[in-house]
Amino acid sequence: MNESDLLLLADLNRTEYWCQSLNWIPGTEVFKNEEAVFINSAVDFAGCNVVLTQSAGTPEVISRSQEFFKGRRRYFALLLRKHTDEEAIQFCVRSKMLQISNNPGMALDQPVSKAGLPEGAELRWVTDEAGLRDFQQITAEAYQDLGLPAEITAKYFALPERVLSPHSIWAVVYYRGEPASAAMAILSHGIAGIYWVGSARKARGLGLAAYCTQEVGNASFDLGARKVILQASQFGEPVYRKLGYREITRYPWFICSGQPSS
Repeated sequence: MNESDLLLLADLNRTEYWCQSLNWIPGTEVFKNEEAVFINSAVDFAGCNVVLTQSAGTPEVISRSQEFFKGRRRYFALLLRKHTDEEAIQFCVRSKMLQISNNPGMALDQPVSKAGLPEGAELRWVTDEAGLRDFQQITAEAYQDLGLPAEITAKYFALPERVLSPHSIWAVVYYRGEPASAAMAILSHGIAGIYWVGSARKARGLGLAAYCTQEVGNASFDLGARKVILQASQFGEPVYRKLGYREITRYPWFICSGQPSS
C-alpha cells in the first residue's frame, strides 16, 4: 500500500465513522454526492452537523454546504483534508471562519509490542449495555475537556443496539475496579480507525489510554486490518507517536454558518 492509497482509505474510514456514529442518534440525515457527505443530526450542536469533502474541496463546495444547512442548522462543522482541500482551507481562512482544530491524521503500520498494565488495572472488551455505559462515563468526562458537552456524548451512546456492531471494537480499562480509560475502532475499507480515546481525570498519567489504544489497534490487525489510523488531539499526539503512529496528513476543522460568506 503506497501513501496515496493509505490517505484515500484513511479518508474513507473517517467518513464511515462520522456516518455511523451520528446515525447512532435517531433522526440523523445523511446525504452523499461526489463532492461531499452532508450529515444533519438530531442534535443542535455544530460538531454533530458536519460536511466531509469527497472530491477536492473548493469554495463552491462550501457554498453548497451552507445552502444545505440553511434552514436546518445555523452552524455546522466543515471537516477538511490538508492533502486535497487546500483551496477550501485558504477560502475559510480568508473568510475568517472559526478554525477549531488542525489535528494530525496518523497511521500505524504494524502491531505494537505489548506493554503491561499497572497493578490494579484490567482491560475488558465491551460487548453489552453495561460495558457501553462504562465507556460512555469515561468519554463524557474526557471529551468535556475537549469542548464536547457531556449531555451530547450521552446522546451518542443512548441506544446500545445501534452502537455495538460486528465491525467495531470497544475496550475499557478499569483501574481499581472503576472505569478509567476507553478506546474503540471501526473496521472498513481494509483498515481500521481508532476513535473515542479518553481517560477519566483521576486516571490520567498512568498510561491507561495508551494501553487501551494499543490493544484496540492490535485487535484490529488480528481481524485483518492492513493499517490502523486515527486523528489525534493535541493531548493524544505525543502518546500515539510513542506507540509508533506517524503523521500522514492534517484535518483542519472550521465552524461555518448556514449563511453564505460575504
